[in-house]
Amino acid sequence: MKHRTTFVRLPQTDAGRSKNWRTLRAICLTLFLSLSFTAYSQITVNVKALSLRASLKKIEQVSNYKFFYNENLPELNQKVSLNVQNATIEQVMKQLLGKMELTYKQEQENVIVLVRKEQQKQRDIKVFGTVVDSNGDPIIGASVLVKGTSNGTITDLDGNFSINDVPETAQLTVSYIGYKAVQLRATDKNLSKVVLQEDSKLIDEVVVVGYTPMRKSDFTGSLASVKASELSLSAATAGQALVGKVAGVQVMQTSGAPGEGVKIKVRGTNSLSASTTPLYVIDGYPASEDVYINPEDIETIDVLKDAASAAIYGSRGASGVVLITTKRGNSGKARIDYDYQFSVQQVECKIKLLDAYQFRDLVIDARNNSYRDKAEAAGKSWNPLDDNAIRASKGFNLNEVGISDLFFDFTTGKPVEPAYNTDWQDAIYGNAPMHRHNLSVTGGQDFLKYRFSLGYLDQDGIIAPSNHKRLNVRANVDAEVTKRLKVGVNFSFVDVSERQVQADGRYINDGIVQSALLMFPQFPVYNTDGSYAVGNQIAMKADGYQMVENPVALAHEIDIRNKSSRMNFNANITYDILKQLQFKANLGTQYYTSRYNYYRPRTVGQDGDMPNSDAIQARVKARDITNRDVDRLGEFTLNYNGEYGKHRLNALVGYTLQKKTYDRVAIEATGFPDDRIHEVTAHGPNASDVGLYSSDTRKAAWTMMSYLARVNYSFDNRYVVTGTVRTDGSSRFGQENRWGWFPSISLGWTVSNEKFYQNLLGNNSSFKLRASWGLSGNNNIGNYEHTATMSQGGYVFGNSVETAYWQGTFRDAAIGWEKTSQYNAGFDLGLFNGRVNLIGNYYNSLSYDLLYDQPISSISGSSSVKTNLKNAKVRNSGVDFQVDARILTGEFKWNMSANISVNRNKVVDLGGINDLYLVSERNVVSHVTRSGLPIGSFYGYIADGIISEKDYTNIMIDKSNQVNGKFPEGYQLVGPAVPNYNNVHPGDVKWKDVDKNGTITENDRDILGNAYPDFTYGISTDFSYKNFDLRATFTGSEGAKVINFQKYYLYNMEGSGNQLVSVLNRWRSDDNPGSDGVFRAARSSTPNTSQRLSSYMVDDASFFRCANITLGYNFPANWMKKAGVQALRIYVSVDNLFTLTDYEGYNPEVDYKGDNLLPGFDWGVYPLARTYSIGAKITF
Repeated sequence: MKHRTTFVRLPQTDAGRSKNWRTLRAICLTLFLSLSFTAYSQITVNVKALSLRASLKKIEQVSNYKFFYNENLPELNQKVSLNVQNATIEQVMKQLLGKMELTYKQEQENVIVLVRKEQQKQRDIKVFGTVVDSNGDPIIGASVLVKGTSNGTITDLDGNFSINDVPETAQLTVSYIGYKAVQLRATDKNLSKVVLQEDSKLIDEVVVVGYTPMRKSDFTGSLASVKASELSLSAATAGQALVGKVAGVQVMQTSGAPGEGVKIKVRGTNSLSASTTPLYVIDGYPASEDVYINPEDIETIDVLKDAASAAIYGSRGASGVVLITTKRGNSGKARIDYDYQFSVQQVECKIKLLDAYQFRDLVIDARNNSYRDKAEAAGKSWNPLDDNAIRASKGFNLNEVGISDLFFDFTTGKPVEPAYNTDWQDAIYGNAPMHRHNLSVTGGQDFLKYRFSLGYLDQDGIIAPSNHKRLNVRANVDAEVTKRLKVGVNFSFVDVSERQVQADGRYINDGIVQSALLMFPQFPVYNTDGSYAVGNQIAMKADGYQMVENPVALAHEIDIRNKSSRMNFNANITYDILKQLQFKANLGTQYYTSRYNYYRPRTVGQDGDMPNSDAIQARVKARDITNRDVDRLGEFTLNYNGEYGKHRLNALVGYTLQKKTYDRVAIEATGFPDDRIHEVTAHGPNASDVGLYSSDTRKAAWTMMSYLARVNYSFDNRYVVTGTVRTDGSSRFGQENRWGWFPSISLGWTVSNEKFYQNLLGNNSSFKLRASWGLSGNNNIGNYEHTATMSQGGYVFGNSVETAYWQGTFRDAAIGWEKTSQYNAGFDLGLFNGRVNLIGNYYNSLSYDLLYDQPISSISGSSSVKTNLKNAKVRNSGVDFQVDARILTGEFKWNMSANISVNRNKVVDLGGINDLYLVSERNVVSHVTRSGLPIGSFYGYIADGIISEKDYTNIMIDKSNQVNGKFPEGYQLVGPAVPNYNNVHPGDVKWKDVDKNGTITENDRDILGNAYPDFTYGISTDFSYKNFDLRATFTGSEGAKVINFQKYYLYNMEGSGNQLVSVLNRWRSDDNPGSDGVFRAARSSTPNTSQRLSSYMVDDASFFRCANITLGYNFPANWMKKAGVQALRIYVSVDNLFTLTDYEGYNPEVDYKGDNLLPGFDWGVYPLARTYSIGAKITF
């Protein structure tokens, strides 16, 4: 039988039809899904001896259920069996979980969540409490974290914390650096007051030693570490923040120019010509300097001082390695820090010079003395009131004996009253503001942590208009992609804009500092119309005065600008191949671009040419120098770290590749019609008016490939041995010596872990002995020193001139590495449960195969060749000690740290070459390097008093006994030896006759000292009471000398430029002999200082300086909570508060030449600034 179905059409509107159809479709779809789910929820599955995790995945495949669970549940690896057909989820889960301590919750129809049975009953609570130390003092910034989650916080200024939504059964971890971590349950009553105990086993800390971190107990080299909390963060650069903090490391503030860093020297000078700047490694990226890193971004600075530690960096580790680790993210909610600092800078000290009246009298005295000397020598009469016409009529040059009407009025016979009494140092040094902003955001979870920071510095220089603006951007992100794969990314960007002034150097080269020291106080800074008073002293050139230009005009009119940017990106990828075996790749690149612009206008004079004159036109020029450097790095390492009972083994092997390219174009232009446009594009119309500034134009590249390995073995936390080897291949060396091997070995013995030590002294102290040897290298020699270059010119061939090429330089194709072999022995001693820690080291290093430009015969086409002096050796040996102590604890705290370093530098052998005599400035030999002496020892004449009138009488007796200018054989001098018996007067310098031949000659030059201190030291102390804290850092040096070559002008007694105030003590007669061996005034060429370096120019460079002092106040946390702020700190500080020294210059830490063979030379440098700061730091 057939059934017939009849559909009846119902009357309806279009809207009703549409609504009915939607309803019908919804009903049908719901019915279909319900039937489908019901059918699909019947589970049929058969598993046998599979893990619970695999079984759940099998059920997901045959059903529409999805399972969620904590991957750390140990039951997931438990084997289970299951065989069901058309079973419900309840039946499956009951059979599957069996007697496990697991249950499940069905969150949605097809979502199953596995939990522990007790978690079903737990509830979330709020936990709160206080974290204190053993003395009951609150610990600020301690971490409180719910274990296994990202839920956590840090303690406030009173040590308080609170966390919401904490499961009752959860565990909390409370930790802080230097203290033992504590774990407590969320319901533990002890959470109300958590007491952290200090960790006296400081040697178990992890330290950064290159490529991988290492337990401090396993480290056997020499390491100095400075944490962020110990840095002087009011300093403008990272190097300045390090002053006085590190034993065995000399940190010198050699310049006060805005944005300038410091010069760092680790354990002395070990090369004649190659750079001794340490290698900087920032977050694993080897760099040439600290590249303007923001001090606020620094977490730690570690300095590898001995060769065994630095050998892992091979050819670049001979001068030490500075490892800078920046701050990274933490688990927990985001924390925002903002810090603002306002500072005012002023010149730290002024050089004491003559005022207008004192200088006037010196000029009159010097010119009259010269007039008398020449008149007496010529047998002519003289009178100090003789005017210039009379003096000239006697045949004498007025530039030696004439007195300008600026100083003396011959019509009245009296000195002229100065119209001005300008202090030119006050004119160029002013109060300079500095603004600094720092903003950072830190946070993350267990699998992703981040820190982003932004810093801005706007620093005016104490010499206007110098200025340094710097923008720092940094982003550090760490991600745990999987349990085995971790990725870290470091990005930094630095943008610098500078207005510079030419502070350094000689006055005729526009050196502003020297110009200010030599300028007559008789001249004004500005004309009456407000314009610069220029050319006044240059106009007196014919009268024999220094041709100095107005230094204020030089600073403002000469336009020098520099813009640069540096971007660094590196990513480290870490993969755990096995639990104990890790692969790491560090890939990065660095871009550096800069543009330097220089313009010298016609509005300021130079070297005798008056401003706005036809003569000055040739000195109007512009320069434009553009740089683009690219550095690329690839490092690949395998690290094994295993423990087997009492044995611990760490092994590292790696391969690295680094390449850097340089591209510099320098253009110089002349012929400018006016000074309106300061760019090379405004040059004159002639083809010769623009061209390459060849000395600065270049393209270059270097590449280094390296293999490295390190093995560290420790037994029973008592005995440690570490071996390292690295081989470097560098394009900077010839093919015959391109590869260098750099091994090291070190031993350690933790004596305090021996039973006899513990039985004798207990567990309240720690004691470790260390010994090491290592070989490191130096490749800082420049590029292509092994490859000869070609020169081009013309060659006459027949009746024409043809282009010709020939070898222009002679090169050593076998040039190779400098090497430094160093032994180190040291100890680490901790007393009173770590309250006092002492670190000591003795080292002895020998550098050999020294690189030097050895003179060769000119027949080769060159006058010298850079090569290795095979038998040349330089030794540095010394000791360094550091002590850190927590003297007082409790409500009033007092911590103190001190360090002292002693280094002895000596040239053991020069490898067969002659002594090296170095000319510094004004063609004067100032330094010598010879065997048995330190590198670059000072060399010159030794002053032995002043020639008295009685000495002069005896000298004349000696002169009368000369025959043809020589003394008879066996003649004994009656008076002192002199350089020239025809040019000697009472009041002249009495020189030491070193060779005892009766005449002062070049052979009487001797060693005058050296730039190396007997010892350097640093002291840091900090106090805190309740919410107040006070910190101070002091640094000092004892026994070093410095060549104050400013005295070439400032102490010549000629009166051709202003002089040091000490010339007031000059000799005038035996009845008025002055003091301190100051010789007489005279303008004409004398044997006193003319063209010679002497002990008069060598000053004691010892000093004691307060590098920083800071007073801070932390507002109470309960106040801040009401304002929605986590913390607020305000502070005031002073950098370079004072310097105690006998040095007559600005700064005893001077290194104008920057040359290993010419150390300790002062020739007008930018002075240090004293900086007063006030700031506030707020945390949200």
